[in-house]
Amino acid sequence: MTLRRIALGATVAALAVTVVLFGGVFSGSGEVSPEAVPPAAAAGQFLAGFSPGDTALYVRGLERRVSQAPGDAESLLVLGLAYQQRARETGDPSQYPRSERALRRALVLFDRHDSRKRKFLAVTGLGALAASRHRFREARELAQEALRLSPRSASPYGVLADALLETGRYTEGFRAVERMVELKPSLASYARVSYARELLGRPNGAIGAMRYAVEAGSTSAEHTAWTSVQLGNLSFDAGRLGQAKRAYLQAAARLPGYVHAEAGLARVDAARGRYPAAIRRYKSTVAKLPLPEYAVALGDTLRAAGRIAEARRAYALVDAIQRLFRANGVRTELETALFDLDHGRRLRDALVRARANYRLAPSLNAEDVLGWALVRNGRCGEAESHARRALRLGTKDALKTFHLAMVERCLGRRANAKQLFGRALAINPYFSLRWSPVARRLAS
Repeated sequence: MTLRRIALGATVAALAVTVVLFGGVFSGSGEVSPEAVPPAAAAGQFLAGFSPGDTALYVRGLERRVSQAPGDAESLLVLGLAYQQRARETGDPSQYPRSERALRRALVLFDRHDSRKRKFLAVTGLGALAASRHRFREARELAQEALRLSPRSASPYGVLADALLETGRYTEGFRAVERMVELKPSLASYARVSYARELLGRPNGAIGAMRYAVEAGSTSAEHTAWTSVQLGNLSFDAGRLGQAKRAYLQAAARLPGYVHAEAGLARVDAARGRYPAAIRRYKSTVAKLPLPEYAVALGDTLRAAGRIAEARRAYALVDAIQRLFRANGVRTELETALFDLDHGRRLRDALVRARANYRLAPSLNAEDVLGWALVRNGRCGEAESHARRALRLGTKDALKTFHLAMVERCLGRRANAKQLFGRALAINPYFSLRWSPVARRLAS
């Protein structure tokens, strides 16, 4: 697991919730006004994490409509979902409070008119928003409410699955994924199948499911580009740089200028030691989409290239972005704790944040970060159980394995540690610019 894997917008499972997309802002999207797309169709697109066209234009049109007709519940619903899409497109979390206000206003109006069908969409949208803010218990409750309103709808199962998986309720989460696929075998459902298989240590199965997702979204350039990037990420995490690069290039060819394809290519360049090329790509990515994981990657690449002062500036940007997220209702304890732990900063406070996150959402990632926080604070005996539980599903994750190796080494079990360092490198020798060299040194 890296910051990319747990950051806002960066998990394979949460297609409709946390993935960041540039839907509708590229050439070829066309200018789509609210009148051109029926509200139900637009709502479905936004809930799936994609845009029916130029989202910024769409938002402006809806804002005009709502200002002229404040009681237009359907326009408020779609506007609330469109604000979430703008957050995904721009990385701007100030869209989240706007989304919440619009969706809650729509919900009041739907209640007033007893519109059960539209109410289900508003509740699902609020659930997706809660998950985007890493408020997974709230997301679970909202998804369950949406399913009471519309039991055979697939989209609430996506929100429910994400919320359950992110709070460590894996058996229930996998059941929710299965039910989503049964109801609607789509890009969103296959992406979640892929993530479930990845968690269970089946990387080839995860890649296979993501290929189904490619086919399910093949009519849309944006859908295909997104799934190609996810295929690239899965290949990278398995140490297959050539396959990863081909997938990222396919995404870039399908959707020229696609920021996530550019970030993937930067990651491959950095793994191969081509730091100037990687830095150029990451700088372009951060300029277009200032997300914490991309700013961290830029800083780490600058550091690896010996450009320490520039790396510090990139890390300062990470802090500023995280503050902005917190100000707009996003829980960031896990991400900020991992960042500080990896960079040797505020170690005691990072442990406090890791514990707080674990109490709220005891997922594999939370186990891992808490274990890492404990070992970085010299509390290796306490760290062991968390580091082992982070791998309890059989997940083939190089960084989690590295963290367990560091626990073993801290406990004086050098032979066990050496074996685990080797296992981490066998999973992915490029798992971290910062920690892969440490694993290579300690495995020898």
